[in-house]
Amino acid sequence: MWLLGAVIGLIIGSPLGSFGSLAGALAGGLIGHWLGRQGNKREPAVGPDFRQRLQLLENQVQALRREVEVLKGTATASTAVAESSWETPAPTSPVPQAVQAPPVAMPPQPAPLADSPPPAARPVTGQPFTLEPPDWARRLWAINPLAKIGIVLLFFGIASGLRLAVDYGLLPVPLRLLIAAASGIAMIAFGWNRAGEEKHRTFGQALQGGGFALLYLVAYFMLQRYTMIGQGPAFALFALLGIACVFLAARQDAPVLAVLGLSGAFLAPILASGQADSPLPLFAYFTLLNVFILAVDWFRAWRVLNIAGFFFTLAVGMAWAMDGYQPRHYLLTQAFLVLFLSVYSAMPVATALLRAPGLAAWRDGILLFGTPLAGTFLQARLMEGERYGLAWSTLIAALWYFGLWALLFRRREPANLLVERSHLGIAVVFLTIAIPLAFDAQVTSAFWAAEGAAVLWFGVRQERKLAQVSGFLMQLAAGLSLLLGWAALGHRLPVANDAMLGAFILVLAGLFSARQLRSRASSAALLPFLPWAWAMLWWLGPGLDEIYRFAPDSLHAPYALLFITATVLLQEGLISLWRWPQLRPAAVLLLVGLVVATLAGIGRHGHPLAGFMALVLPLALAVHYVLLARHERQGETGLAAIRHLGAWWLLLFALAWELAWQARHLMPAPTLWSFVAVVLVLAAGLTLPVLGQQRQRWPFTAAGAGYIPYGVLPPLFGLLLLLPWGNLRLSGLDGLGWPYLPLLNIFDAGQLAALGALVLLGRQLAAAVAPLLRVLTALLAFLWLSALAARIAHHWGGIPFNFPTLMHATLFQALLTLFWSTTAIATMIHASRRELRHRWFGGMLLLGLVGAKLLLFDTMGRGTLTWTATLIGVALLVLAAGYFAPLPPKAAADGPLESDTLPGIT
Repeated sequence: MWLLGAVIGLIIGSPLGSFGSLAGALAGGLIGHWLGRQGNKREPAVGPDFRQRLQLLENQVQALRREVEVLKGTATASTAVAESSWETPAPTSPVPQAVQAPPVAMPPQPAPLADSPPPAARPVTGQPFTLEPPDWARRLWAINPLAKIGIVLLFFGIASGLRLAVDYGLLPVPLRLLIAAASGIAMIAFGWNRAGEEKHRTFGQALQGGGFALLYLVAYFMLQRYTMIGQGPAFALFALLGIACVFLAARQDAPVLAVLGLSGAFLAPILASGQADSPLPLFAYFTLLNVFILAVDWFRAWRVLNIAGFFFTLAVGMAWAMDGYQPRHYLLTQAFLVLFLSVYSAMPVATALLRAPGLAAWRDGILLFGTPLAGTFLQARLMEGERYGLAWSTLIAALWYFGLWALLFRRREPANLLVERSHLGIAVVFLTIAIPLAFDAQVTSAFWAAEGAAVLWFGVRQERKLAQVSGFLMQLAAGLSLLLGWAALGHRLPVANDAMLGAFILVLAGLFSARQLRSRASSAALLPFLPWAWAMLWWLGPGLDEIYRFAPDSLHAPYALLFITATVLLQEGLISLWRWPQLRPAAVLLLVGLVVATLAGIGRHGHPLAGFMALVLPLALAVHYVLLARHERQGETGLAAIRHLGAWWLLLFALAWELAWQARHLMPAPTLWSFVAVVLVLAAGLTLPVLGQQRQRWPFTAAGAGYIPYGVLPPLFGLLLLLPWGNLRLSGLDGLGWPYLPLLNIFDAGQLAALGALVLLGRQLAAAVAPLLRVLTALLAFLWLSALAARIAHHWGGIPFNFPTLMHATLFQALLTLFWSTTAIATMIHASRRELRHRWFGGMLLLGLVGAKLLLFDTMGRGTLTWTATLIGVALLVLAAGYFAPLPPKAAADGPLESDTLPGIT
């Protein structure tokens, strides 16, 4: 219906220009929409639900009648059968004659109706099929849209006719107006007569509304276009028309009539198309119309009339402003706007406090929230360019709505609760908007933060979750405002500046909000951790920004780490004071600071312990472990694995990097010393967790820490990659100037330490993983022994330490054969004494590999002293193995020590 009305209004208003098209479309749409809704409410009896229920009830009554008739017929038939059986008993009756009861006289039963069919022929039927129009069509025709469309067309047609009469000079002016007035009166009279009949009720009301609209149009032409009457008589005439229209509408309980009549009154200034030097007549006219509307709706809950008056006033007023507003009209326009908005915003409160009969019409979201929205838009356009004037206007609006809320709050009636909360919310929004209009980012952020904290506190106390969420969102908006204006704020002095003050206010608001939510956790709409995290973000972010602004570049990392350490300690004190143990895992922030500061130090200086970091980094690590131990003693183990393993891995990484860097810059043969330093640190990373768990030392025994197996994974993988690389690339003591002694040198010491750590870890791991680690350890040991032979050949035989040269060197091949043979014989002796049959076969396999090597590689140097000595040595070793390492018996091999064997060797 609204679309139809808008289209008709647009078409009819198009001859009047863009101004008339806009007004016509708006008026037609509003009239069509609200009249359609009123028509629906006026005639509910024709609705589909009512008809369906009525039809269902009729069907049920018919079905019950049929069942009663069937039961009556059955009872009559059974009575007749019984009587005939008493008179002539069947010969096959098993009951003796002496026992049979005397005949009983049955009451007479009414005979079934002659036209009643037998029971089988009268099944109960459902709802009969009827051809009904669609629901939307039924509703449309129930409100008689043709009458309303016709009235609208007639109104615009007469208005257009009056304008054409003016343009072409047709008929004298009084005669034109008299004809129009007579037409309006005739429409009212005929409509009143027709409205008395129920089937023409809607038609009659529409006709009366059109008649009053024409009379308003005539009166406005007489005042504004032709100046035939003065303002006093004109407004007296307007008042009489309004009273008459409202009187007839009230007599007939017809809001449609009131809307149609007053819509014509609102459109009269547009259709008259007069120009005046002052908008005072127009504003006074609109004021009078709205007084009529408010007076009616004080007694009648005609919601449609309120909305129509509000939007017609705005639409026609804005249309006038687009063409006729001048700066000299500011005071008059401002006064009318303030009066209009004040009245419409105060009416919901006044009707609620005084319990007006029309209270229900003002509990409407369109007017409740549309009034402040429209007022904000109009004030922004009216005071465009005047920032502080708009700020004052918004502040006054906030105080106005706070006053309205206070009036409702004092009464505290449940029926007014929605209106009360709405006014409070609108007041808060206006106050929030006023602040950035008057102040810079720092003050705006401070006000919004304080306001958000206050709203959240109110929500917590009143257990209103929407207020809690709104308060927190206001604090987020405060932070965003401060962030957007951060570059323009003062930063001349460290810490004592505008930016840090604004951030500190945000921190206080966040901590206060977290405390309030914590105190009422059961009714909190937010997790208390959210405002806490927000406060910590604004504490750390600006603090670190100050460090990077004012501290020297070389001190950025240590100062930042000190600041984070102090923050975590302050946080710990506040958590203890508030008895909020759930926040203790937030100490993981210190671990994050440690990681970032370590990486920053490496990126800037090449190593983590440069300058002041040599003191700060160990101090921060100590604080981290002290807090971790304290929390575990108090039973708080949140994020235990992350805090333990993160600190452990960081410690190993920082120590290995620092020692390698120091070796490269302070020691000769830097690659050798760096390699050994890293290997020793990684070996310690395997050994300390194992020994710590064996001897029950904290932190390695902490519950849920996971030092084994997770904590040893990085150093384990590091050794598995680093040991082969070092054995293949490093020759030992080149560049040191020291004599080379096998096993008694720094390189081999590091190898032995790493292999020992791997063996120790293998004993601690689970049975499913330990055999694999033992195999890898044996392979690394075999590689180290082979590389040891190469280093001996290099240092003692002068053979270059590269693979092709060593493979062709007789001395290296001889040493390799002896080392492999010694390893094989030692393995077999160990296996024989421990009765480890599988390991004995492993040594035998290695000895077979030595034999193959003698045939394939060592024959290149046959006839030499080295080759001869090698053969003799291998022979003696094999003889020794035959004597000292016999094959363990099979039964013993299957004993309890079988689990210590190497897998895959049978």
